[in-house]
Amino acid sequence: MRHTTIRGLAAAAVAGLAAVSIAPSPAVAATPAITCEYILWAKWRGGFGADIEVRNTGPAISNWVVRWSFDHPTTVVTTWNAVLTQTPDQVATATSVPWNTTLATNALLRFGWSAVAAVTEVPTDLTVNGVPC
Repeated sequence: MRHTTIRGLAAAAVAGLAAVSIAPSPAVAATPAITCEYILWAKWRGGFGADIEVRNTGPAISNWVVRWSFDHPTTVVTTWNAVLTQTPDQVATATSVPWNTTLATNALLRFGWSAVAAVTEVPTDLTVNGVPC
């Protein structure tokens, strides 16, 4: 009888294990593959000059698009290393030029502009291909 009891306990233990669901451990946040830095390198009455640096530590990216918004009316005057467009609601979009279309692994991209604006602030909504950085 003792033998039957042990078998019964073993069967119950196996049945109990089958009913237990094991929750996956929480995902560890991956280090971002893309980082951005907005560099306000000059301010003058009625305008400013700025650059954005994008560093890619992940896979190569083709046809990159960087977006952000200006909090106040801003008119871009000159750009370099990107094509920069703006919408009426002050959203800026920078896209590649022929010599920097692909952002390789471990590459650093820097583009910039000068602009006319009564107020200059560093944006907090930078994205690369829709991903915040």
